[in-house]
Amino acid sequence: MEVFLTTETADHSFSERVLSDMSSAVLVLDRRGGIVYVNAPAARMLEVDPGYREQGLRFSLNVEDGYNDRFHEAILNALYHKEETTREKVPYRAPSGKKYVFLLSSSYLQENETEEPQLVITLSDETVAEEMTRRLKDSSVTFSAFLFGFCGWILVYALWEFLKRPLPADFMTHGVEVLGLLMLVFILRHTSLTWRDLGVTTDAPARTVRTALLVAACAVGLLFAIKAVARIIDPNSFEPDAPFFDLSRFGLRQVLYILTAGIQEFLARSVIQGNLKRILPGSHPAVLAILLSSLIFAALHIHLGFVFMAGAAILAGLEGILYEKQQNIFGVWILHWAFGVSGTLLCLIDH
Repeated sequence: MEVFLTTETADHSFSERVLSDMSSAVLVLDRRGGIVYVNAPAARMLEVDPGYREQGLRFSLNVEDGYNDRFHEAILNALYHKEETTREKVPYRAPSGKKYVFLLSSSYLQENETEEPQLVITLSDETVAEEMTRRLKDSSVTFSAFLFGFCGWILVYALWEFLKRPLPADFMTHGVEVLGLLMLVFILRHTSLTWRDLGVTTDAPARTVRTALLVAACAVGLLFAIKAVARIIDPNSFEPDAPFFDLSRFGLRQVLYILTAGIQEFLARSVIQGNLKRILPGSHPAVLAILLSSLIFAALHIHLGFVFMAGAAILAGLEGILYEKQQNIFGVWILHWAFGVSGTLLCLIDH
C-alpha cells in the first residue's frame, strides 16, 4: 500500500505555533489525508523536510515490503473515524532504514465553524521502551525454559545415582551439552533475541582474544601454583607417580573439548547470565547474575563431586566477570578451554 502525503498552504495560526513548540512529533491532516502541517520532531523521525506546498514538498511513506502498512492503516482509520480518538502502537521504518515503534494518537481539530476540520496525529517514540519490554519478555521465557531443562537434568542425575552410576560421569556432562544445544534451538525458534543479545559478536576480535589469552595465562599459572603448594603439603596428592605436567594426556579428546567448552559457555553466559541480568531486580543486576549463574554452573557439575563443583564455581565467576566486560562469548570460550585442558595436563581433573 502506498500513501502520498502532500502539504498545503496554511496560515501560521495560533494552533500551529503551539504545535511547533511541542516535543512530540505532530502531523496535521486535512479531510483528504494531505498534510497541512508537520512539526520539526515529526519531520526528523519521518525523515522529511517541514514546509508547505509553495516549497514543493511532496513525500511518500511507501515501503515495498509492506513494513509500514500498519502505520498507513492507523492513519486511514483515524481519518475515517476522525470524530473518535485513536490510540495505537504501530511500527514504522524511515527511508534510511531506521525502525521506530510509534504510539499514534489522533484528535479532531476545528478552530471555528468556517474553517475546514483537521485531524491532529501525534507520534510518541516508544522504540526504546518497546525494545526493553521485548527483551524482558524474551529473557523471562528463555530462563523459564532453561529451568524446565535444568530440573529434567537433575531428575536424570537422581536416576543415575539411584542405579549406582551404570554409565560413566561423561554421560552426565554430555547431558549438559545436550541441554545447551536444545536451548540454542529454543531461543532461535521462539524468541526475538539476536546473536548480539546472546554475546555472539565479532566486535574487536583482536582485543577479545588478547584479553582472553592474558586471563587464561593467569588462570593456568594459578593452577600450577595450586598443584605446587598441594605437593608441598602432601607429596602423594594428584597422582604422585605421574609427571608434574603430563603432555602425554593431550590428545584428540582435549582438542574436541573446545566444542564442550563452547556449548557450556553458551549455556552459562548467553542463556543463564545474560537473561538473568535482564530480569533480576535491584541496582546491581550484573553482579547478581554473575553470582547466580556461577552457582547454577557449579550445580550442573554435581556428578563430579564437591571439589570439582567448587572449582567450577570459581571458574564460572571469573568467566562471568570477563563476559560482563566484553559482552562476547568467544573470550570466555577460550578461557574455559585453556583452563580445562591445563587442569587435565596437570592431573588436577580427569577429562
